[in-house]
Amino acid sequence: MITNTTELQKALFAELEALQNEDNDKDKDGNFDKEKAEHAMKRADAINNTAGKIIEVQRLQLDVAKTAYAAGYAVNIPSTLGLELKKEEV
Repeated sequence: MITNTTELQKALFAELEALQNEDNDKDKDGNFDKEKAEHAMKRADAINNTAGKIIEVQRLQLDVAKTAYAAGYAVNIPSTLGLELKKEEV
């Protein structure tokens, strides 16, 4: 299960790579299979839409954290953002 932005990015790039592989759109004899190609495009569209919604929610989480921090609140960055923050040592 994908639980953070880093894993989401890896999954999206893997899906993009699969879409670029023309062998995935061929039947067992090596001929173009229109149904396989259409299925791949529908799957890609569904993944894209779902990923977009996840990113929207994460953007909102980040905006809330930034606003709260600017107002002087202590803020914990959601782990789902896949960020590892460290303060710079001076």
